[in-house]
Amino acid sequence: MKKKIKGRSDSRKIKYKIKNWKEYNQSLKNRGSLTVWISKDIDELWYFSKGSICKRGRLTFYSDYAIEMMLTMRMLLKLPLRQTEGFVKSIFELIKVKREVPEFSRLSKRSKCLLERIKLPPLTENGYLVIDSTGIKVYGESEWLVFKYGGEVKRRVWRKLHIGVNKEGLIISRVMTNHITDDRKCLEPLIEQANQEKVAEVLADGGYDGNNTYRFLETQNIKPIIPPPKNAKSSPITPRFDTIHYIREKGYHAWYNKNEYGRREIVENAFYRYKSIIGAKLRSRKWDNQDAETLLGCHMLNKMTILGRPQSVKLS
Repeated sequence: MKKKIKGRSDSRKIKYKIKNWKEYNQSLKNRGSLTVWISKDIDELWYFSKGSICKRGRLTFYSDYAIEMMLTMRMLLKLPLRQTEGFVKSIFELIKVKREVPEFSRLSKRSKCLLERIKLPPLTENGYLVIDSTGIKVYGESEWLVFKYGGEVKRRVWRKLHIGVNKEGLIISRVMTNHITDDRKCLEPLIEQANQEKVAEVLADGGYDGNNTYRFLETQNIKPIIPPPKNAKSSPITPRFDTIHYIREKGYHAWYNKNEYGRREIVENAFYRYKSIIGAKLRSRKWDNQDAETLLGCHMLNKMTILGRPQSVKLS
């Protein structure tokens, strides 16, 4: 018989069971199906329509859909641009579709079109928004060379990805910034992208805490659920004071349970899925292409979520 160590909790790890395993298992298989990522009308959508509006300069030959599809294949299979070009050519040969394929350089130049083409789904009914940020590494090894040989960092090799997630786990807003941008500066654009009128509550970590954050959310009639630091101070006339006072009087766990702060795990799970499925490193080198790459990654993750999610129940 094991002796109980003094000061250690006797609580056991909570176990869950997936009740829709058959459907979820099939959805995982469908993620690898080309029919999910390639339209049946690819033959008609591949080339640029003459009736579309065209800007001055070189005539557009391939449609935005063609660029999006190839970049999706690139991210899905984690291929370089040249290998992506060869992969799509081989698919067309197998299915006997006579279509030319954009060369790798054109894919790189036109990847910015995704910023206008892809739209994340906004809130359609009143609900809550969970926001957070994470670091995504950029192409290059400067950081490792500095760590190994010493010296000053010549350039930063990562970006910050800020996202807003709804209760279904879909990413409905996204902003990419450099590593020095304060998380609180991205609060307003994240809420605007998510359909500001439908956002009733905002859940975030302590990095978004501040009087300005509370004032902005108060003007928009949005309830803030943001934990302040332990040594937080605020004037009684500010909206942030009520949160600080409640935690000091009844404790953090009481505030946690009252506001169901555990819902913030949705955004942590979204980042885990993004880095494990899409990747924790950007392949593009230019800023606009990196911005488009993170947008495409969020769009692909949403598509996988719509295919099927596990429904878990707690075991007694």
